[in-house]
Amino acid sequence: MSLFQLVAIPLLVVMLLVSARNLFQRARFMTSLAWTLLWVAGLLAVINPNETTEVAKLVGIRRGADLLMYSSVLGFGVGFYVVSLRLRHMSREITLLTREVALLEAERKTAESIQRS
Repeated sequence: MSLFQLVAIPLLVVMLLVSARNLFQRARFMTSLAWTLLWVAGLLAVINPNETTEVAKLVGIRRGADLLMYSSVLGFGVGFYVVSLRLRHMSREITLLTREVALLEAERKTAESIQRS
């Protein structure tokens, strides 16, 4: 067993256990399921790295390392896109909330000034 495997396997097991716990607590089920599957795939790839080459050949890629790199780039791209959409949505919600608070504050000040008159 290589030094990398000695470090990576316990880390992946911990991440798998955390994701599996979230999966069974039904906290964002699909997200937890995706993370659980990712950690299982990572664990299998670290335990038996030659299998990644076999899977890569099935999808038309020569080496398992290339398959992992391509998959990582695609995964990061999708992840950044999803985060970007969520940030844009949150920014819009904050803008709408700020407007609502400003309008309520203006109404309150108007009501107070009318009461004083």
